[in-house]
Amino acid sequence: MLSRREFIQAGVSVGVAATAFARPGDKFRWAMSSHMFTPLKPHPESGIKMAARFGFHGIEPWANEIQTYLKQPPEVFKKVLDESGISISSVASSGEYFDTNKLQATLDSHGANAKFGAYFGIKALKANMGRRVGPEDLSLANAKILAKNLNEIGKRTIEHGVKFAVHPHAWTMVERKGEIETILDLTDPKLVFLTLDTCHASVGGVDSAKFLREHYARVAHLHFKDTLPVWSAGKGWKGPAPSKEEEVRMAKQLGIPVGPDPIYQRLGTGGVDFPAVIAVLRERNYDGWISLDFNAVDMAPGVTIEQDMAAHKKYLVETLHATMTS
Repeated sequence: MLSRREFIQAGVSVGVAATAFARPGDKFRWAMSSHMFTPLKPHPESGIKMAARFGFHGIEPWANEIQTYLKQPPEVFKKVLDESGISISSVASSGEYFDTNKLQATLDSHGANAKFGAYFGIKALKANMGRRVGPEDLSLANAKILAKNLNEIGKRTIEHGVKFAVHPHAWTMVERKGEIETILDLTDPKLVFLTLDTCHASVGGVDSAKFLREHYARVAHLHFKDTLPVWSAGKGWKGPAPSKEEEVRMAKQLGIPVGPDPIYQRLGTGGVDFPAVIAVLRERNYDGWISLDFNAVDMAPGVTIEQDMAAHKKYLVETLHATMTS
């Protein structure tokens, strides 16, 4: 983890590095989660301006953070984005995917979010899953119920030209390698896709670069964040995701700050091989979005949002050779 001093220094020479290392051939674009800016007011407008200032192509807003705009014609939100010269990568969504009695509300909200996002040209709707039904692996019977419902949601979003991109996530119904592959097998490949989150994949026992090579056609959206090397699938971690208690115990053992969730770490911590992931995306000419899925509450003590943003950009430009807007 970067020290406070390293964060403060992170922004130095980033502009020069961007010119020296940028890959203009990249077709993918970079976004920042709106959660990164929740302390800034007004929200999300202040965060939109900051994301643009640091060279990001867009933000990924959570649906509950743009409720005011979702209730208005999309032109209203577009005007806000246009003032900063950026767009959106998706509309972060969630809902009830397992309980058939509660499915209708999820169908409606995802359809509405996809319609709204389609105006901005998004290609995928990132969707978080519900909590696990138990500590054991997802049973085949439950997976079949879930897959049927996911297909129905996929039908709603694809009507607007938007892929339904389920987000395998620690502590949710689809977390582990076997569970992810089962859902891929049981769902319609024309209707259900994935948001591959490098942190959540790793703690669930999935090496992101290897997974991308094996299942590239089903990955419609990406989230980048790191995790601790102890939970690195590329270094042997098999999952499942650690419990909250295990997270805290490991953080204390390693002498790092015990934040809300120590599995969430800034880029470069060492749990995820990001250069390997980027290499696969460049080989395949990936033309979608990569969202840095960070939350202000997980920042290191004493670090400001601006310092954290500078560190993000420094890593993207100098290590991943990312093409930023400035």
